Amino acid sequence: MVLAIMRSENVSHRLGGQLVGGPQGGQNFLAEASQWGRLLLPAAILLVTFLAYADTLVLGFVFDDHVLIVTNDSIRSWRYIPSYFTSHIWAFRYPHLLANYYRPLFLTWLRLNDAIFGLQRPWGWHLTSMLAHVAVTYLVYRLALRLTGDGWVAGAAGLIFGLHPVHAEAAADITSIQEPLSTFFIIAAILAFVCSREESWRGQLAPIHRGPARVPAWPGWSGHKGWFAAALAFTGAGLLSKESGMVAPALIFCVAWIFRGRCGREVMTGEKPTGLWTRTIAALLASIPFWLIVFLYVPARVHALKGFAHVITPLPLSTVIFTIPSVLVFYLRLVFWPFGLSCYYDTPYVTTPGWHTFFLPLMLIAAVVVAVAYWWGREARTRLGEARVILFASLWTVFTLVPVLNFRFLPEGEIAHDRYIYLPSVGFVILAAVGLRGLIRSFHFASGSDGRTKDEISESRELHGLAVPISPGGWLSKNSSRFGRPAWLLAGAFLAGMGFVTARQNLFWADDLTLNYRAHENAPGNVYATTSLAAAAAGRGMEATAVALYKQALSVQPQFWRANVNLAYLEYARGDYPEAARYYSLACAADPTDGDQFLYLGMSLLRMGRFEEAEKAVRSALLVRPQGKAYHLGLGMILRGEGKLDEARQEMSLELAADPQNEQARILLNQVTLELASQGEKTSPDRP
Repeated sequence: MVLAIMRSENVSHRLGGQLVGGPQGGQNFLAEASQWGRLLLPAAILLVTFLAYADTLVLGFVFDDHVLIVTNDSIRSWRYIPSYFTSHIWAFRYPHLLANYYRPLFLTWLRLNDAIFGLQRPWGWHLTSMLAHVAVTYLVYRLALRLTGDGWVAGAAGLIFGLHPVHAEAAADITSIQEPLSTFFIIAAILAFVCSREESWRGQLAPIHRGPARVPAWPGWSGHKGWFAAALAFTGAGLLSKESGMVAPALIFCVAWIFRGRCGREVMTGEKPTGLWTRTIAALLASIPFWLIVFLYVPARVHALKGFAHVITPLPLSTVIFTIPSVLVFYLRLVFWPFGLSCYYDTPYVTTPGWHTFFLPLMLIAAVVVAVAYWWGREARTRLGEARVILFASLWTVFTLVPVLNFRFLPEGEIAHDRYIYLPSVGFVILAAVGLRGLIRSFHFASGSDGRTKDEISESRELHGLAVPISPGGWLSKNSSRFGRPAWLLAGAFLAGMGFVTARQNLFWADDLTLNYRAHENAPGNVYATTSLAAAAAGRGMEATAVALYKQALSVQPQFWRANVNLAYLEYARGDYPEAARYYSLACAADPTDGDQFLYLGMSLLRMGRFEEAEKAVRSALLVRPQGKAYHLGLGMILRGEGKLDEARQEMSLELAADPQNEQARILLNQVTLELASQGEKTSPDRP
C-alpha cells in the first residue's frame, strides 16, 4: 500500500501537477491525485510504523522503569512538579548524587502518564511512547519533504526512520521516551523556523526542479511572528526534555546558511542571493535568538545539577580520542546491519591505539567521510539542490553524535546504546533516502526504458534538475515496467523485513529476564549486563544463579557498585547477615551516595549485635537521604537495642510524622512507650 502511494506520489511530483500535452481534464485529475498522494502517503507511513510497534502494548515495566516509574514517589502527585525544574531525574532517590540529567519535561511526561494510567495499565505508557515515535516519524517525513520537495524521498526517509530496528529501544523502553521527546521538539523547531522565514504561507509543495517549496501554515498560527515564537518554544522544550536539545541552534544556523542562493533548492523564499561571508553573518544573526534560549537554560541547569556537567568516569583525553573510532564504526554497524541489538554492548575503552581497535576503525570512518564528500561534490556540479540536502543531513548526523562521544560523562560499560543514535539517525535516513533516489534514477536511465537518446536525457537533466523523464508514462510506463516492478517488489520486501525485525526486537523488552539474558548473551564482558541478568534471575527466585552471576561480575570489576549492593541485598534476604554486611561495606565505599545501602548495612549489623556500628551506618543513611523511607524507623530499632529508649521513641515519632500509615513504626512506638513507662515505675521512690 505504501509503495503504491509512493509510486503515485512520485508521478505527481515529477509532473508538478501538470499534464504534458494533455487536456484540461487531465490537469484536474493529476492535481487531485497529487493532493490525495500528499495526504495518503504520510498516513500510510504512520500506520505502518504504528503496526510495527503494536506488540509493545502487551509489554510491562522493565529495565529502568522499576526505579524511575514504579518506585518513584515524585511522579505520584502534581505537587512535585516544581521540583522537576530544580533537580536531576534521580534526585527522588539520590538527592546528593552529582548527575548530568536535567530533564524536567521528561519527568512531567512520566507524571502525566501516571495520572492517566497509573501502575495498573502499563499498556497506556507503551501506547504514549509508541505514539511519540510515530509523531517523530511524521516530522522526519515533513523535514525531508521540506528540504527536497520530493515525495518519494520524504516517504523513504519516513519509512526507514519509522521501521528501523535500532529505534526499538527508544520506542519499547518507556523511560527512553526522552529520545523521541527531544527529537520531536528539535525537528519541530527547525520546521517552525523555516516557516517563519517563508514569504508565502498558502502555497503548495513543489518538486525540487520547480523552485522553492512552500508549506501551508498550521492551524492556529498566522504570520511570521507566530512561527518564530513556536520555533523558540520548541527549542526550549527540546532543552528541557534532554540536553541534546543544545544542538538545535547549530542546526538552525545550518539551515539558514545552506539553503540560500539563486541555484538549487531554497527552503526559505523571498531572500536575495548573497556572498558567502554575508550569508554566514545572516545565518548567525538568524540563530542568535535560539542561542539566547540556550543561555537562559544553562543557569537553570547549573542550579539544578550544581554544575553544568559532572565527570562520571575519569578518563584521559587520549583514551576518549582512541575510543571514538571504534564506537563510530559500531554505530555504523547498527544502522546498516541492525541485528544482535540489546540494551548493553561490549564496547571497551581503547587506552593504546592498535590496528583492530583504532587504526582500522579510523580508516573506515575516513573512507565514509571521503565517500560522502565525493557524493556531495558530484551532486554539487549537476544538482545543487540535492548537494545542499546531503550537506545538511551530514552536518545533522555529525553535530548530534558529538555529545555522546564524550565518554567521561557516561558510566563505564554504557558508552554505546541504541537510543544514543535516535536523533543522529534523522540525518542518516535522509541521506539514505536521497541516495536510494539517486540509485534508482541512475538505473532508470541506464536501462533506456523510455526510448530517449543520451542527449535527450542530458537535456532533461539540465532543464529540470532531476534525471527523470517528464512524461505521462514515467515510472509506470510500459517500457519501464521490467525495471520498475522488480525494484518496487525489492523495496517492499526490504521494508517488510525491517518491520518484522523491529516487531521481533520489541519482544525482547517483554520482561527483565528476557531482556537481560539477551544483553548478557551479546555482551558477556559487560558487567552491567551480567549484573542486570543476575537481578532478573533473583527476581524469578533463581538465587543460586544470581549469586554466581554477581560473583562473575565482581571477578571482572571488584569495585563495581551495582554488583556489590545487589549481592548484599540478596544475602540479606537469605539471612546471611555477615556476607550482607561485607558486600554492603564494599558498596558504600564504592559509591557513598545511596542511602538505602547504609540503612541495610545498619540492619545487617543490628542482626549481628553490633549496635554501635549499626547506629553509625543508619545515621550516615540519614545524612545522605534525610527523607529516606523507614530510615528513622531503622535508627529507632537500633537505639532501642542499645537501651536508648528516649531517643528511640523520638525516631519512631519522626517516622510516623513522615509516614502516618507505617504500622510497624506505630507498634514499635507503643512498645517503646510502654517500656519507658515500666522503667519509670521501677525507678520512682516508694510512696509513704
